[in-house]
Amino acid sequence: MDALHLDRPVAIRLHSSIQHPGQAKETHEIQTTGSYIEKAGIAYLKFVEQQNDDAIQTTVKMGNEQALIMRSGPLNMRLPFLKDAERPGAYKNAQANLKLRVRTKHLESINETTSTEGRFSVHYELYTADSLLGKYELSITYSEGIK
Repeated sequence: MDALHLDRPVAIRLHSSIQHPGQAKETHEIQTTGSYIEKAGIAYLKFVEQQNDDAIQTTVKMGNEQALIMRSGPLNMRLPFLKDAERPGAYKNAQANLKLRVRTKHLESINETTSTEGRFSVHYELYTADSLLGKYELSITYSEGIK
């Protein structure tokens, strides 16, 4: 492994809240393990989410000005984030193929320089055509090693 590529096991805690129009806020929490990867100064988290009996590979490219969440498996999703801006995204599963608009309200990535731990958070709104699908808040904390 060279100096431009770091790959370490991490414990990951993901907390999300979703507010769909006209509905009560939902919250979800996942604790899993994955990898913290750093390539050419860019930090990524990779982990597998279990949904029902399905495994979904998730990659989070973390940054303070822009970030990206990609999910693949039984569902494919691409959510690009640009601080205080709107970007095109996509969602696809067996039943639907949606073009999305992602409006980022808050974006923050904090990496501890002395160890492989940190926090990533993003608040965003998802739209399809002119309809608001929901308001989302996502927070991911990670730390080196398996706890």
